[in-house]
Amino acid sequence: MNDYRRMNRLLHGGAVFCALDTETTGLKPSEDRIIEIGAVKFDKSGELARFSTLVNPRILIPHFCQELTGITNKMVFNQKEFREVAGDLLAFLGDSIIIAHNAQFDIRFVNAELERMNQGPLLNKAVDTLRFSRWAFPENEHWTLQFLARQLKIEVKAAHRAEDDARVCMELFLRCIKDTMDKQKPSVQN
Repeated sequence: MNDYRRMNRLLHGGAVFCALDTETTGLKPSEDRIIEIGAVKFDKSGELARFSTLVNPRILIPHFCQELTGITNKMVFNQKEFREVAGDLLAFLGDSIIIAHNAQFDIRFVNAELERMNQGPLLNKAVDTLRFSRWAFPENEHWTLQFLARQLKIEVKAAHRAEDDARVCMELFLRCIKDTMDKQKPSVQN
């Protein structure tokens, strides 16, 4: 969903959103695996629910990823594999609109994991807050989640941990709407 001028109408029209974040063993969905999933479901009234789980990737987590996320091989060793948490994740997402920072990354990883299970891909509509923030704040030179959080004074409790990154993403989405109200298309009155 790229019509950012309609986000306020969508939010106040009763849509349910789910900010989603994954932490992974690398950057290639065909080779790497998810090690953590975090999601925050919300609507115009605020936060509705949270989903958070570590995932056993069945491959070793590279040192760089352990340093970045703080997630170690020991932490995921006794956790469920993606196939064991997929049903809960899909039920949590339901038909909500997925919100993610660099949404293509997270959705590709979830879809790669679903494909390994011989399941179809996510069909949810999605809003990429990376692109939305570039539209909302074109004067910026950086649009990483952590940079935007600092700039907009959004509290970060645990950077590069999926649940907190999902919460920060939700707050960024709401802030992008608030800060672009002058660009938002008004809803058509009948």
